[in-house]
Amino acid sequence: MFILRLFIVAGVVSYVIWLFYTRILKKDIALTMVISWVLVATFLIYLVLGSISFLVEGSIP
Repeated sequence: MFILRLFIVAGVVSYVIWLFYTRILKKDIALTMVISWVLVATFLIYLVLGSISFLVEGSIP
């Protein structure tokens, strides 16, 4: 359930970023590219924070 919520939030954030790029900055960018950037960044942040938590607390989150 946590992963599904993460995908939904990443999709909404990606759409908002895509609207900003296409409407305000007038740049042509694909929505799939923005979605992939946001998903990669989200999972990297989760991985880094999880590994820091593991190193500090000594247990799996």
